Amino acid sequence: YQSVDHMLLAVEQLMEVNMGTLDKLKFVAAAPKRTQSIAEERRQKVVQQLTEQLKLAEAALGGAPYQRIKQVWITDTDGNRTRAAKPARIRLWWQDGDNGSVQFVLRYGARPLEVRTGMAAVEVAKMADLPALIKTLMQAVEAGELDTQLAMAAVSRKPKGR
Repeated sequence: YQSVDHMLLAVEQLMEVNMGTLDKLKFVAAAPKRTQSIAEERRQKVVQQLTEQLKLAEAALGGAPYQRIKQVWITDTDGNRTRAAKPARIRLWWQDGDNGSVQFVLRYGARPLEVRTGMAAVEVAKMADLPALIKTLMQAVEAGELDTQLAMAAVSRKPKGR
């Protein structure tokens, strides 16, 4: 124990000698790294989802299938884990309405986003008008016109893991 005490004393003396320069500095706790505000992060999330829906709508109009691929870990019978590509399941945000119209439901995550009280869907006359509608919604989100609705939707969501 005597050698441990001697070592601690030596370290303290060494720190006192070396701390003269550091004493002139102001040390603070590191702030969390945030490059965007919370509102900007919400906007970016919705714009990414709208971009996905735009790709789906354009593929539906063009007759070509669209499938997003995600990377997953797969464990084989020997217990070895490898990365593999798997198609991601994407829910369509639109449905066919009456008389050939299409209703598009804007969402924040999986929840419908009410732009007006009690109204979460936007209706277009035909499927060909859907990409233009999605682009218009993307511009509105990027301009911050839906920040209030996004904030209310984010507050109403359950925290992860609970």
